[in-house]
Amino acid sequence: MSDHADDLHDEDDPGYRGPAEVTVGDRTVAVDVEISGRFDPLLGRHVWRGRLRRLAETLGTDASPAPGTTVTITVPDAPEAATARISEVDLWGSHMVDGVSRPPYPLPTESETEGVDPA
Repeated sequence: MSDHADDLHDEDDPGYRGPAEVTVGDRTVAVDVEISGRFDPLLGRHVWRGRLRRLAETLGTDASPAPGTTVTITVPDAPEAATARISEVDLWGSHMVDGVSRPPYPLPTESETEGVDPA
């Protein structure tokens, strides 16, 4: 057995897991989200991606957003809402999103990452 039970999740990576308000068109619903991201040196900005759990179920059977749909995500105590685009629906019915704007969670400041080896 491996001592690395969760190798795919780095505790130092910024992100958010918990409740959020998601707006699709003119409808806003509360769902659970998992969002994580990292600084991409090639793009020169923070990129993020996430999962919206039970979005279609919460919106109702008449509305299941398709890939390409733009959504707005607001997490508690966030300085501002974030914009994302639905990229796919996974096998469990969760909507995967790619961030378009700044993420809906606070980013680490330079002082928090100072002296940290990026490797």
